[in-house]
Amino acid sequence: MTILFYVDEGGTGWKDMQTNFFFLASFAIHVQHWSQMDSKFSALKKEFFSRREPEDWELKGRDIWQGVGSFKDFQRAVRLRAFKEVSETMSQLPCHIFAVQVNKKRLRETSQDVKDETGLYRLTFNQLLDRLDAYLKQSNETGILLMDSRSTQHTSIQDGRLLRVYRDWKSQKISSNFVELPLFGFSEFYTGLQLADYVVYLIDRYSKEAGTASGHNELEEAYFFWLKENKLTLVELP
Repeated sequence: MTILFYVDEGGTGWKDMQTNFFFLASFAIHVQHWSQMDSKFSALKKEFFSRREPEDWELKGRDIWQGVGSFKDFQRAVRLRAFKEVSETMSQLPCHIFAVQVNKKRLRETSQDVKDETGLYRLTFNQLLDRLDAYLKQSNETGILLMDSRSTQHTSIQDGRLLRVYRDWKSQKISSNFVELPLFGFSEFYTGLQLADYVVYLIDRYSKEAGTASGHNELEEAYFFWLKENKLTLVELP
């Protein structure tokens, strides 16, 4: 069987000195469970907006949490409940979440190997690919990577950079269980890419706020759904 890995990025790039974290994360699900995922979240989106078709709007963690975009007219309590519902619904699916979190401040202090955006992306993507490929080999499955071609940090140039990093990574492996090059699509068309976007937003927000005075109980509860069901593998670098 084949596993679909929907991948998105979050946090900030190497040049940003104000915030510490950069992320790559993947929402992983077997192709045989794809229809279950799609139908569950179509139903959830219909709960949020009964008069709109699910495919007509994107499910974005930032919009729900901050009350912008499709959720700009929602009361805060309703939005926070919706935010937790997304995480809880994900935790009930036969899926897994993989994430690599890079602390850029600590990396600058401990390593001279990364000096720019490309180096940061290469380090993070290589680590994510290693974890995903090991997961495939352990379960004797093949995998397909699906990437958002319109995320805030993706341009055609950066998509080309990603492919070069992937080719370099694969050339160093004796074998890999990935098939084809990473595929790019518009997140508005793919439920899995919308969930990957939600994943990076929740992990990014949680890493900044959990355990602080500004931390939200709702944020911790949403994160805990994944931990309780053993759905999350998080790699922290360095």
